[in-house]
Amino acid sequence: MSEKQKIIHQVQQSRREFLKYTALGVALPTVLSMLPSPVGGRAYAQSEKHIDDEWLEISSKYGKPTGVFGKIGDPVTMTIGYQPYGTIHWTASVNKQAQLLLKYLPKGSRVVWFRALSGSLINNNMFAGKNQFGYMSDTPGLSNGDKIKADFVAASGYDIGEFGSLCVPKMYIDGGKIKTPQDLEGKPVATAFGSFSHRQILTWMHEFKVKPQLMNQSIDQQMSSLRSGKIHAAMFWEPYPSWMEMKGVATRWMTGQDMPNTTDQYYPELSVKHFHDVGATLAIHDWLRERPDVMAAYLKSEEECRDMMTNDPDTAAYFIWTDVSEIPPPVVRATLDMVVWDGRINGDMRKHLKACAHQWKAEEMIKNPRSQDPEKYVDEWADDRLLHLVMKQLEAEGRWTSNQQPGFPHPRVPQQAKRQSWETHKDYKPEPKLWTPTVMGS
Repeated sequence: MSEKQKIIHQVQQSRREFLKYTALGVALPTVLSMLPSPVGGRAYAQSEKHIDDEWLEISSKYGKPTGVFGKIGDPVTMTIGYQPYGTIHWTASVNKQAQLLLKYLPKGSRVVWFRALSGSLINNNMFAGKNQFGYMSDTPGLSNGDKIKADFVAASGYDIGEFGSLCVPKMYIDGGKIKTPQDLEGKPVATAFGSFSHRQILTWMHEFKVKPQLMNQSIDQQMSSLRSGKIHAAMFWEPYPSWMEMKGVATRWMTGQDMPNTTDQYYPELSVKHFHDVGATLAIHDWLRERPDVMAAYLKSEEECRDMMTNDPDTAAYFIWTDVSEIPPPVVRATLDMVVWDGRINGDMRKHLKACAHQWKAEEMIKNPRSQDPEKYVDEWADDRLLHLVMKQLEAEGRWTSNQQPGFPHPRVPQQAKRQSWETHKDYKPEPKLWTPTVMGS
């Protein structure tokens, strides 16, 4: 069997699994073990039995290891909660579908990927000990660290204002009922409470001095309400807004590029042009304490995902589409361009997170002892030191890392600062292709 045939066979299996989950209508785990990987490149430190003192020093922040997850170099089973229907979390879909993590983990390891529609279910699973790792946006991530012994170890990436949109049914736009923000005064507007979109609609309301009738609805409910016109607007995240726009159901009436960031109200020391979201990857303290080798494997695989998404987005979109094949490929490909795939937590991102923490504190979304001082909380919770060690190792191999990115809140290329559209990629057709990590200078 040729390499291309192997890839196609693997994707067909993935799509069958996806369709099975869709038919059941519930979030179920996908288990990937040591199957042949459709990606090029070699495994790095796959069966490593030791780890540098720098790693152990950082891990000591979480106490002395107990051996509960085995010794360094032992095979492990990891359970990871992720959101396949959130563009900013798509490093997870690439990681899962391309099986990148497995090539870095100790031999014999297994990975369980738990699919969820929002961060709240992942939060619940992490609290119950069912997921050790999770992907979610900044504000639900803050709620996670407030309740669970977990830290923000790297960003999946950050948007340039377009991850979230205020969408209005096309019937209300065409009929002239919604022309200005004030037209939504007292009108039903849906969002998912506790989500990044909740933070966005609250920030929007403050900026435009409008008080709609806020309704707590899931993503599925919002899409149904937009179709029927039962709501006048919905604030939710990509790829749904672009998908609804492509279907002619709703218009991306206002994006984060049309409104200020949360920092304007809660942390004016940081001046940015647009509203932003940061994708957070979270790990529980037990894993951070016990298995720095596994953390290294995980963070290396995530860096390789960001490499692909930055330097070969067509191939990344292909892998993502195999995970969410009902979403039109042009939408998948277009929304990838809305995000800068940078894992680092720089100083400006930290200020942004502090603004989010202050807002979530004001909204009583975080209220446990760890978050009593929002700024100290963020400084402790957002810790990417392990990522920097990983980047140092990868760069010694000549590999691409997030250090090649401009850093929050800047676009990677000027075009990212403009509104993206699925129409730009209307002819995109996902095709299987072997992936090899980028070698700098080649």
